Amino acid sequence: MRAGDALLAAFAACIWSGAFIATEAALRDCPPILFAALRFCLSALALPFLARPHVSWRALLALGLLIGVGQHVGIFIGMATGVTPGMAALLAHTQSFFTLALAWGLMGEALTPRRLAGFGCAFFGLVLLMLERGAPMPPLAIAAVLAGALAGGAGNLVLRRIGVADPLAVAAWLSAIAAPVLLALSIGVEGVASLRATLSAPGPGLIAAIVYSGIMSGLVAYAIWARLFARYEAYRVAPFMLTVPVGAIALSALLLGERPGVWRLGAAAAILVGLALNLAPMRQRR
Repeated sequence: MRAGDALLAAFAACIWSGAFIATEAALRDCPPILFAALRFCLSALALPFLARPHVSWRALLALGLLIGVGQHVGIFIGMATGVTPGMAALLAHTQSFFTLALAWGLMGEALTPRRLAGFGCAFFGLVLLMLERGAPMPPLAIAAVLAGALAGGAGNLVLRRIGVADPLAVAAWLSAIAAPVLLALSIGVEGVASLRATLSAPGPGLIAAIVYSGIMSGLVAYAIWARLFARYEAYRVAPFMLTVPVGAIALSALLLGERPGVWRLGAAAAILVGLALNLAPMRQRR
């Protein structure tokens, strides 16, 4: 990979690492489903500047509900109920395992020994998190993030099947689909009073988090990633994804004072090894 493109990949990974810190800050002043709705409302503003991708409405609806609604509601609720930003970034990336499992179960794709080993490592790490001593994260909060990762994995499978040519346009269109659904869900679950209280006097931290998540994370980083995947083989680009949870854990420690103990660090290491075994496909022999 060219040095300039490697720097772009690292920049996109840094943006996504920071998105979990921004979400943590936003959830102090905003309910999780409402924050997801506001984030996608902002991303959808790019819609007038992007042509509708050559994707069926059915596929766009599936992407909006799975990636826009399911993934973000699960992750944000998990973070609002006790999962730290660093661990949320780590657990969110287990969607790669769900993608492989769904592809195996629904499309008959083979699971290689290396990928099975990756599943085993990640599962061991999850067990460590569940059995953590000291101040463990609530199991239901962890389950919420994993449910979001499962929805994201299913959305990835839809993306693979349709072979998206313009992922940035897809990101904007799925945002437009997800935003009203999330807003309605927020009103139904979190209440109109919560909506009014948040929108009547949004703090600067919440506004900054919405802008960061909607523009930087939802569009800029996504556009960089799409460009890199169009230029290079997956095995050259995908390993940069491993830096996202590492960066989020580092930022969480630096900015929020999160100090993961040995137990949690061991769980993180096991999950990262599993991700490494699954994210980077083997090079094809010539």
